[in-house]
Amino acid sequence: MNIPEIFLFDMDGTLYLGDRIIEGAPAFIEKLRAHNIITVFFSNNSSKNRNEYVDKLNRMHIPAVKDDIFTSLNASILYMQNEGIKRIYALGTPAFEDELNENGFVLTDNNPEAVLLGFDKTLTYEKIDKAYQFIIQGKRYIATHPDILCPTETGFIPDIGSFISMFHTLTGMMPEIIGKPNVEMVNTVLSKHKKSRKQCAMVGDRLYTDMKMAVDADILSILVLSGETDMDMYRESGMKVDIVTESVSKLIEYFEL
Repeated sequence: MNIPEIFLFDMDGTLYLGDRIIEGAPAFIEKLRAHNIITVFFSNNSSKNRNEYVDKLNRMHIPAVKDDIFTSLNASILYMQNEGIKRIYALGTPAFEDELNENGFVLTDNNPEAVLLGFDKTLTYEKIDKAYQFIIQGKRYIATHPDILCPTETGFIPDIGSFISMFHTLTGMMPEIIGKPNVEMVNTVLSKHKKSRKQCAMVGDRLYTDMKMAVDADILSILVLSGETDMDMYRESGMKVDIVTESVSKLIEYFEL
């Protein structure tokens, strides 16, 4: 198989679990870069901003700069800018708010144009109530991603999907979901690097985000079993991906790097 010219990597569950690197991940990234292959790090986890991901990857011996990172928050920022949305009520962490501020958004609880729901580990009743009030008033309702659980080194923790379910129960409304599996995540990065879909691969551990996006975008789909998905889950899903492997470490041999 010809090796793709650009690899998109999920991070949580693919390159690391929490603060534990997955064995072989740095070596595979190093091999790709030695062959001048572009590596872009994708994440739906919007509780962190790009600076935090850069710091984390570098601590784990995967050299990265801010421009290498593309998250569901970055995709949401581009979407809102294209939609002309400026004033938002944000449910997110301080790091989430910092990135929004850096991009010129006005964070407000006074007549916002939209509610932006992120993976908010600082969620409070007050935030829930204010978001609820704005949603039933008819404000735009946007969520950075749909993930139900977030993998860590000690197991899974609740992710934004549980918040989406809560607000659906409260309001009957579902948000506009921007992150994976939305194929615009792929299109944006390929356009930036001037690459085609035939030149691109997606490596990830989740069926309903990483692999669905790869299949829908018609790029090479590589499922690793180091995070959320095991082989039984894959078989039961009925989804067909191009490559299924234990972890990224096995891809060095697969691509003969």
